[in-house]
Amino acid sequence: MTKSELEKQLSGNNQYKEIWLNGSENQSLCALINGNIGWLMYLRYEGDPGYSTRNPLETSDEFIEFYLSNGQCDEYPKKWTYPINTIKDAMFSFIENSKLPKQVEWHNDSE
Repeated sequence: MTKSELEKQLSGNNQYKEIWLNGSENQSLCALINGNIGWLMYLRYEGDPGYSTRNPLETSDEFIEFYLSNGQCDEYPKKWTYPINTIKDAMFSFIENSKLPKQVEWHNDSE
């Protein structure tokens, strides 16, 4: 996916978005978005527990709804989310280099 294609998906009218980016060597980055916030999941290979974002500035214990492209509704901690501009910057970084974006803090989900 190109940056312009990503911009188009992010600017859509739908409040809820699930966006997958594929990188080199089977790496992928998934963004789940609800309005002006979102969280990311980074997978190094198929079947990888991966990494998910954690926002050290977010202190709320609230859970936020995110809808998958298949219509399934999942709730995730608000502490995992970042403002949409931070999510977008991290996704652009992944498009450029297929590596774990440094714009956000990560939790190793295999630990």
